[in-house]
Order: sequence, then structure tokens, then C-alpha cells
Amino acid sequence: MRSFVEPAILQDASTQAIEILKTTGVRFESEVVRALFQKHGARVEGDLVSIPHRLVDEALETAPRQDYRLPAPRRVAAATPFSNAPFILDDATGAIRRCTIEDAIKLYQVNETSPLYECANPGCADPVDNDGPDPFVAQVAMALKYSDKYPSIGLRATSSTSARGDVYGSARRAFRLVREFYDTWDRPVMTQGICPNPPLAYDQESLDNLRAALDEQQAISLFPCSLGYMTGPESILGTVIHDFAMSLAGLVYIQLKSPGHPTSFSNFSTISNIQTLQPNYGSPESVFIQVIFYELCKSLSLHCAICGGYGDGTAVDYQAGVEAMLTTLLPFSLTDAGEVWCFPGLLAGFACGSFHKAILDEEMMRYANRLLQGAEMTIDPKLPGLLAAGREAGNFLSAGSMKTYRRDNYLTKVFNKGGISQAGNAEKSDLARKVQQVLESRIAAYQLPERSAAQKKLLQPHLPSRCG
Repeated sequence: MRSFVEPAILQDASTQAIEILKTTGVRFESEVVRALFQKHGARVEGDLVSIPHRLVDEALETAPRQDYRLPAPRRVAAATPFSNAPFILDDATGAIRRCTIEDAIKLYQVNETSPLYECANPGCADPVDNDGPDPFVAQVAMALKYSDKYPSIGLRATSSTSARGDVYGSARRAFRLVREFYDTWDRPVMTQGICPNPPLAYDQESLDNLRAALDEQQAISLFPCSLGYMTGPESILGTVIHDFAMSLAGLVYIQLKSPGHPTSFSNFSTISNIQTLQPNYGSPESVFIQVIFYELCKSLSLHCAICGGYGDGTAVDYQAGVEAMLTTLLPFSLTDAGEVWCFPGLLAGFACGSFHKAILDEEMMRYANRLLQGAEMTIDPKLPGLLAAGREAGNFLSAGSMKTYRRDNYLTKVFNKGGISQAGNAEKSDLARKVQQVLESRIAAYQLPERSAAQKKLLQPHLPSRCG
């Protein structure tokens, strides 16, 4: 099996992360959380918690495990567009602005009209015109109104998006709303993403969201977001060990509070650019960090997802295409991961989204999946006769099978494959115009999901006025 890191180094890195929890400790900015650690024998000094090896071992015993031996076809999948971008690129003018409720609705229309997407998430984060009574709950309610896909919420409640600044209360109301909407009480019906606050800390807001998800029995995904040489160590391996230690610390807390609670991991850390002080997501270094983190999780049979489709630029251009394709395909070359999850439309390292780039990233994903599919290697017994017929006709247009051709060839409906004959024809060669046509057709094809009278009544008090 393909591996990026030698087993001995993985073992040393895992041992180092666990030792850091005991000797260096992790800050937990919540008295409730620290009290639980202390009750179970952890040393607490102020907001610093030192976690003994015993608690890590116990957490690993109760945490759900992933069987990485199960074979599965490799694929590229999409979570949602944009991830959690607070800004939008106006594809017509090139201007960048705060996202709006209209953008958020448009995002769900794009999300629902492609089978590539498998989740629902408020990808247009914190719309500037969100006038819902509780802005965080309003965004979760919009996901339930406009999408039929599984709620995998990467957005978290904050003091500025929660009613009366009550982060825990807002998060818990949102998660309870999802349970009531699906009328499901015996299993999780959503996943809440939790990003710790590096270096080696869980801030109060992340813990309030984490506690709310636990109290409402929803699945949790822990994903560190460190920046090497800023909020994480300057080396790639050092950043990964730091992130893995933080993730294990979160896992210990989750399993102490709710043994067996469904918990998964991913990693959104990267090395920062010391010249611009910006994160380098569209880079090999970002992929290296994810792959090492993935292999550490795999070594302990913890479920971990690798993500791709990143972009650091602020334009839908050559750079955006290179970075998206690089970060989508490189993981398959480095490790044996079966899946890479993308957030089409990402620009500026999770800060900005573009609807045009989302359509182009979707097409990139189709190309990537075609590459992963490989070629049919069964020799057609009719090949000699086919060759003879083609020789006589001078081509295979009439002798060959269109069914076989379509099996072995992906025909793009977006990119220009017309050759130089179309070079002077702006109507046919303008990619942006073609992408806009695809986008408009998708929006026109969107149908609002059917909801029962009870579901509509449940959602209505929480929605922004624009969504009434």
C-alpha cells in the first residue's frame, strides 16, 4: 500500500503528540470542560490541561474506528461550494464584496443541481443582510429549507452571530432544530465541524459549539487550521504533530463526555507565506500536511478525510486552475487515500467564493474522476474485424461503436475543444460566457425541496425575511 511516511516516523510522531499532551498540555478556555478533565485525573493549572497517556488510551478504545482495509474505488467528491467563505467575487466586475442572502440561496441552487455535491453547509458565511432573529440558527435553517443533502456544518456560532451573544445557546438551538426537522432522536442527523484555536488551545467559542453538538448528540468533525510559522511550528512535520496533539486532546474530551460518540478528522492547516503573511493552501506543502495527518489518523484507525480543490488567488484564472487541480490529484500520488473532498469555487484560501470557479472546479473534478477511473484493459475479440473495416473505409466513424467511444472518452461540455478554427469566434471560445450559461441553466433547473407543513412551520420563525 502506498505510504508517504515511513512507519517508524509515523510511530515517533504519534508518540511525540501523545507526550506533548502530558508534558506541554493544551489550553481549554472553558471551566466546564476543565472540570471534566480534572474529574478524570488530568492535571489542571489555570486553563492549561495536562492529559495523561491513560486518558488518551481510553479515548482511543471508545472512539469509533475506521477499517482502512476495505477496498473502494478512488474518487473525487464535493462537500459543498465555497466551504465557509464570507466574501464573494463578482464574476462580472471582478469586485470582491461581502456575501448576501441572495448569494447563499444561489449557492444552494448550485449545490442541489449537481450530484457531485453530497452535503449541505452555509458556504456563504454570515451574509451581511442576515436579519434572522438568531443569525447562526438562521443559516442552519436556510440549509434545511433549500437543500435535501446531509447537513455537514463547517460554520460555527460566534458571539457576533448568536442571539444575545450566547454562543452555546445559539449552537444548541441550531442543532436541536435539525433533529426536530428530521424528527430523529436516536442517532446523529448532522455533522458539526470544530476548529481548535492554535497554538495548542481550544478557545471558548469552539468549546461552546463542541459542547452543544455533544449535548444534542450530533456527529463531530475535528479539523485543525494552523498556519506554519505563525500559529504552528515552521516545519511541515512539526505542524502536523502539533495538529495531531490538538486533535487527540479534543478526542479525549469528547470520549470522556460521551464514550463512543461519532468523531472524524480532517486537516485545514498549511504553511504561511512569510512575504505576504497569507496561508498557502494551493500548494504542495498544504497537501503534504494533510497527507501526513491522514496517515497518522490511519495508524490509529481514526476516520480522516483529505480535502482538495484549493485556491489562493482572487481571480478565476490560470493560477486558480493549477492550484485546484494540484491539490485535488496530488494526494492520490502520495498516499492510498480513496477519496479527496473538494469545495468548488474557493479563492483566497477559504476567504472568498466564485460561482464561475465553482462551475469550472466541478469540471476539473470530472476530469480527475475520469483519470482515476483508468482505461478499459479487456481486448475486444472483434478488434481484428474492426481494424479491417476501418482500413477499407479509411476511418472508424461508421465501423466503430459510439457506446464504446463514450465509455472510454469524457466529453466536456464546458472547456473549449474546437481547436484553432474557433480562435476568432468570441461566441464559441469565451469560457466565461459559457460558464455563465451553465450557471444560469443550473439555477433555472433548481426546484425548492418539498417540505411538510410541520417542517415549514418549524423553520419559518428562524429564517431571514428574504427567505419567507
